[in-house]
Amino acid sequence: MPDRNASPKGPTGSGQKIEDFVADARGLQPEEFEDRHGTGFLLLTASGFKLDAGSSSTEMILLADSDDAAARTAGVRVLVFPIRASESSHTHLITVGRTSNNDVTIPDISISRFHAYFKRSETGFQVLDAGSTNGTTVNGESAPTQGSGSPLDLKPGDSVRLGLMEMTFLDAAALREFTLQFDR
Repeated sequence: MPDRNASPKGPTGSGQKIEDFVADARGLQPEEFEDRHGTGFLLLTASGFKLDAGSSSTEMILLADSDDAAARTAGVRVLVFPIRASESSHTHLITVGRTSNNDVTIPDISISRFHAYFKRSETGFQVLDAGSTNGTTVNGESAPTQGSGSPLDLKPGDSVRLGLMEMTFLDAAALREFTLQFDR
């Protein structure tokens, strides 16, 4: 079971395998699940990860629409990136980037060292680009940089692209439900 206060920064950055959430999704009430794991998440789905020890990027083989997904399901990997501040965070903004000094670390070369900000709002989460090289989008709409427009609101199921990494935003209820479906 992942430690809710831990901020792992291994080869998958702060991402955790979906399997790490199964026992809690089965055993905890929805409120307890949210208390333990947080309220917002980015899901990255790929059919395989190739981590090169000498590089700062992750090579992934993505499932194409034309692929026979059923034949390749055994190789599918789902990483969950909890959107939460680290213990050392000194601001209300949650930082995302490829280096370990961010609250959320996604080690891919297409993601800037300091790429985007997430912030809590009355309705959930919002995102702003941090002036990244490859941009941030939500459902194809570019996120403004801080000070140049209103942040984009996120809702469960939204497609969030950071650099070349396409992810899905989920709240705690949606992650819990997805985890229960994934475990079947």
